[in-house]
Amino acid sequence: MVKARPWLAPNAQAGSYALGMLGLEERKLLYQLARYVYTGTGAVVELGAFCGASTCCLAAGLRDNPRAGDQRVHCYDSFIANEPYLVDFIRTQFGEALDMGQSFATIFRRATGEFAHLIELHAGDLLEQSWPSEVPIEILFVDVAKTLALSGKVLTEFFVHLIPGKSLVIHQDFYHPTAFYLPVVMDFLMDHFTIIEAGRDWSVVFLLETVIPQEKLLAASRYRFSFAQQQAALRRMKRRVGMPGRDYLRLSECAAIGTHFGELRFRAALAAAIRRSRLETDQVWSDGLAWCSDFKALRIRTRLYGAPSLMPSPTVADKANLILSTVFSALAERIAPGAKPRRSV
Repeated sequence: MVKARPWLAPNAQAGSYALGMLGLEERKLLYQLARYVYTGTGAVVELGAFCGASTCCLAAGLRDNPRAGDQRVHCYDSFIANEPYLVDFIRTQFGEALDMGQSFATIFRRATGEFAHLIELHAGDLLEQSWPSEVPIEILFVDVAKTLALSGKVLTEFFVHLIPGKSLVIHQDFYHPTAFYLPVVMDFLMDHFTIIEAGRDWSVVFLLETVIPQEKLLAASRYRFSFAQQQAALRRMKRRVGMPGRDYLRLSECAAIGTHFGELRFRAALAAAIRRSRLETDQVWSDGLAWCSDFKALRIRTRLYGAPSLMPSPTVADKANLILSTVFSALAERIAPGAKPRRSV
């Protein structure tokens, strides 16, 4: 059924329109996967639920899927408003004032009340959570990998339970510039995956084809890739996803450059990415640009590594690679047919 891509049907439903940050296409994707693709062989696991929009779409799919049996959505989240944008969203969309560090679990329960019997909550810090070793996972929705530590936890605790030939991984932040490490990690693991959906809003869907060796998952979780390796991985992933994902990943590459080399390098890379893009009216592109407008290398280093000092410094080879790739990209831009005139950022 996955080959039919039911989420693209003209009459595809979303299952739920509960308040949240998910786009309409992502909602359709989650509902249709749970409704028509899910076989009941393994569990449905949601890592990062926020206020329950994705939870409701997955739960609605299970409700309407006769093969789901008594399966539930295993929902993981700290349910703590630990970022300003979360506090702002809850205030503007739900009309409730929260302080930083305050729980929004009550809001989640109210928003998902219709599906309470189809949800099993796992509240708390994901770094301290575990998954039963004997339970396979068929659908894994990942919207929690906001740091390298959390990304590593997802790999070592949940990817090991995926079912070859059946399990689906949905990376919700795949095209977000600040999560440039996600396409790098998935490139590293692509010998074992196939992309079955290259873009519904921010989300990309992967089908596990073969077992991933434990040592490879561990290497991916440690994320000890040089900048040159990360940039090469991002460029390979651009080719895999095609348009418009290719241009979305241009912004991810800019963020990787800025995180390693600072704001000046970031601005130069961003200017080049804007010149090359053909997505001036695309919403994901526009939202990515909005995020890029407030890029701060120190903030991203702190978020990813816990402290800027913990981030490995670029090597001489990394610096040389950046210079060479910038020169080659500039040459390619000059000779590309139909190139757009240069624009300022």
